[in-house]
Amino acid sequence: MNGMSTTDIGERIQTLRKAGGLSQEELAGRTGVSRQAVSKWESGQSMPELDKLLSLSELFGVSADYLLKGTEPEKKEMDSRLGSRVLYVASTAFIFIGLFCGFAAWYENQTPAEIFGAMCAQALGLAGYFIGRALSGQRPAFAIKWLNLLGLTFMPCSILAGVFFLGALTPYPVDIRQMAVFAALYLAVAAGGFWLLRRRRG
Repeated sequence: MNGMSTTDIGERIQTLRKAGGLSQEELAGRTGVSRQAVSKWESGQSMPELDKLLSLSELFGVSADYLLKGTEPEKKEMDSRLGSRVLYVASTAFIFIGLFCGFAAWYENQTPAEIFGAMCAQALGLAGYFIGRALSGQRPAFAIKWLNLLGLTFMPCSILAGVFFLGALTPYPVDIRQMAVFAALYLAVAAGGFWLLRRRRG
């Protein structure tokens, strides 16, 4: 029979933490507590508060019932999570496929239609991302959000730099001046996005 002792909960937290390749300090940082608090959870000296339990369940992708009682999620819930993960990965793939197809097509023909087609493929990827989130209610991994941000902002940054210097739409920099402006824009967007995602993750 599944119990709800602090020792059992601590063992499950420790097992999930190690499976995720996290140190006690890293887990503490992601849940907003001290390393000593994590150590006490894992040794059974104390139990996480409700808000911390919810943070742990989101971080590890398990239910609160599993953390409290060791109850495995139902098959329907597991299928939903698997489906959402497939959609998340597929969304990132579509975003980058659209990006590279746009590069190749524009290199051949150099018309705005190629850029529009590439952005349509990226829009499909973005739709898959939000569908996955709506179906599962689970937050995607940080890496998925970060990669999607980088893929989606590449062409807009290049287009802005191209219009500014060349008066032309280009999905990637083709001129040294455009490259300089693009690099500044893209790095600013990447840094700002990274900071925002990290803050929301914490």
